[in-house]
Amino acid sequence: MPERLRHEPVLHSREESEVMRLLSPKPGDMVLDATLGLGGHALGFLERIGSGGRLTGLDLDQENLSVARDRLSAFSKQIDVRHGNFRDLRDLPQFDIILADLGLSSPHLDDASRGFSFRTDAPLDLRFDRTRGRTAAEFLERASADEITRVFQQYGEFSGAHKLSHALKKGPRVSQTTRELKALAEEVFGYRAQALLPQIFQALRMRVNDEPGALADFLEEAPYKLNVGGRLGIISYHSLEDRAVKTAFRTLSQPVIDPATGRTLQNAAFTLLTKRPVRPSEREIKRNPRSRSALFRVLRRTAS
Repeated sequence: MPERLRHEPVLHSREESEVMRLLSPKPGDMVLDATLGLGGHALGFLERIGSGGRLTGLDLDQENLSVARDRLSAFSKQIDVRHGNFRDLRDLPQFDIILADLGLSSPHLDDASRGFSFRTDAPLDLRFDRTRGRTAAEFLERASADEITRVFQQYGEFSGAHKLSHALKKGPRVSQTTRELKALAEEVFGYRAQALLPQIFQALRMRVNDEPGALADFLEEAPYKLNVGGRLGIISYHSLEDRAVKTAFRTLSQPVIDPATGRTLQNAAFTLLTKRPVRPSEREIKRNPRSRSALFRVLRRTAS
């Protein structure tokens, strides 16, 4: 099997799958895998929904879509694979299950040319969809030091962001490669750089791909794309994402209360299936260290 197909999706393996347990796919279900990746979760769904079920898969990365199509070729009559952002679901039908895995797929980190990792030298790109939009290097070139500082503070949540942003704009040219950005961070932060580099790259990736905006749009639309009884699951990987998911799910699962009398005016149309986020087991983390920060929350639609 090609190396790209050996990628194991988070919280899902042959031995244990919290994703399948909580989303509970059944024969005939309609499923949306909103972040298809290499198709690992999708394969698990297709094996369970039978010939009467259907799966729609979305992904911004054309290369991932190509791999996923090959991986899911045995189910070609049951799948609809589309190049697109999960933020726009308006043209899609209703579903029994919706899953969004917000993490990077392994090829994003393993393919040095993508610029997602500071451990290899590559152009500072960081786009999921390389067919459109500005690269991280282009953003740094055009943005002011104050704008870069805001991005680092909001999405990276590290102190001293202004020092790095002003250093970026001080030189004759802004960093164009991962190696140049790493070297500048080491110059600015010294021994702290190694711990801060993941947050620096995370902040740029989130800005380049407008990840917070896409998630906000998805959280507004996806719950209402569920049939009654349908389940929405989201796997997040850092506090900003999980906070947004937690807040949205909690709001949706609260009844409307009369502030004067405390009487319930309208029952909640959604129920939380996870009071606390589900985390990977120690066994999974040992097998797949990249899963260690995953947080899985699930919501069920109980009324129209």
